[in-house]
Amino acid sequence: MKHGKKVVCGSQSGVLTIWSWGYWNDCSDRFPGHPESVDTIVKWDEDTILTGSSDGALRVINILPNKLIGVVGEHADDMPVERVALSADRQLLASMSHDSCIKLWDMSILQDDSDVEQEEDGDEQQQEQQGTAAGPDEPVAGAAAPNGAAERKQVATTAAGGSSDS
Repeated sequence: MKHGKKVVCGSQSGVLTIWSWGYWNDCSDRFPGHPESVDTIVKWDEDTILTGSSDGALRVINILPNKLIGVVGEHADDMPVERVALSADRQLLASMSHDSCIKLWDMSILQDDSDVEQEEDGDEQQQEQQGTAAGPDEPVAGAAAPNGAAERKQVATTAAGGSSDS
């Protein structure tokens, strides 16, 4: 985190401890906020992490300044989240829990507006060069749908292991 200057660790008590790289005598900051243990963490960017907790929730946390941004989603019956991983393009978050499910979550809500604008500008320039620019009422290829970033949605659920309750 923070360009290699900070390390974030979860704890059984639900407190995130933040350490300065190379200085391990004492943590530099603590961020309470999870009601139960923090079991898994994945880095989103230099300022943001995604956490999985034993209460089944997947949270988005900003580091320095420390702030809970929101909840991505939850597993059924408050089952502990054991593992989280991001897809290579950071569009999907996979989470695994004791409910024997692997869930995929749409992470487009966390994409920077500047990233989307740069992609749209690049698409428009490419279309203009190819002579296929969209008219005022036509959608631009690759443009985000209205309110698409405002929705958080679970993309898929897959039963893990050999059994299923269906």
